Amino acid sequence: MKRRTLLLVVAVTAAGCAGGAPPTPTAKRTRAPYEAAPAGSHSLQIQIDTRAARDLLAFLALPQFQAERAKAIQELPAVRLALQDSGRTPDVFERDLAAAFGEEPTSGVFDFHSIRAKQARWGALLSALTAREADVARMASERAAALLPADRPIAAGLQVFLSFGLAGLADHLVVVLPDRNEAMIVDLARALGEAEGETVDNQIERVARLIAGEAFRQAWRAYRTGSESWTRHDSSLGQLEPLFQVVAEQGPVALFHVDENFFPLSTWLREPMKRTMGEFNRTAERLVESEGDLEKRMTLAAEIRRADFAQRLGGPAGAFLCDGIIQALGLDAFRSALAAGPKAFFAAYDEAQQKSSELVPLSPVIQERIATKPQR
Repeated sequence: MKRRTLLLVVAVTAAGCAGGAPPTPTAKRTRAPYEAAPAGSHSLQIQIDTRAARDLLAFLALPQFQAERAKAIQELPAVRLALQDSGRTPDVFERDLAAAFGEEPTSGVFDFHSIRAKQARWGALLSALTAREADVARMASERAAALLPADRPIAAGLQVFLSFGLAGLADHLVVVLPDRNEAMIVDLARALGEAEGETVDNQIERVARLIAGEAFRQAWRAYRTGSESWTRHDSSLGQLEPLFQVVAEQGPVALFHVDENFFPLSTWLREPMKRTMGEFNRTAERLVESEGDLEKRMTLAAEIRRADFAQRLGGPAGAFLCDGIIQALGLDAFRSALAAGPKAFFAAYDEAQQKSSELVPLSPVIQERIATKPQR
């Protein structure tokens, strides 16, 4: 199952910063919520395996392609799992690996030519990452734990493989291992493709944040599974219940896809925020209007449950809601709202919006539902 960086980041690239130039990467980072200290005694164990990245880079440094060594690389767990996820055969992988040794780049499923062309950059970064594996795991674990509610400890683990040349456009994949646990495969070239001008330390922090996002997603899922506030049905929300669920679930995860320098989002991403929240409010209004039309209601419900809805709207809208709560009410209030479930999450944003004119108001149809007494 592929998980791509959410479109909130794409909106930043396309539209720029409506609030002026963001702080420089060297500025003190105090506003990113995942930089805060965890509030609970959570145990998030992260293991990082750099072998695939190291072996691929060493292979691409050879003067010419060697078929036998290429076959050995295909047997590495990270490469084998990525191949299975892509649905491609080993022959395709070997063909694209061989193409990296050509004079000119050619179109292929796996892009190894550009990696071979920048061996010096990737070699220096990989050496630093390998030397700081423990630091990266610690940073990712602490950041993942920072947003979790503090009412009960959560334990979770994540296996991370660092590699190069994943199929498609994803900067990472999440795959299911034979023991049914999930593992993350990070394509360093895609994850750091736009960070070439940054220091090695900043690039390492980017990798740690990317890993933290997946570690949080798994810990957050474990938290919700054991929470009555998240598993019970609230009929007072009516047709808005699935929308509330998706946005409140995806929002905290989406925060990890935003660079530290873009917080608060209502300042640095003002125009993307307005567009995203406008579309979110319209979606809520369409849902309420569909209550008397079964066919329309079913169509909208199916749309909300699709993965692309979470990527396109659920995650970005949820991130704006999350940061609005954090900036106006504080991180403790945000954690408490998460612990109390989707309805409390939206109520907290409504309170935050009343304190900050920079935040986009929720649609009246949403305000009406969050004011209604919860029902089972």
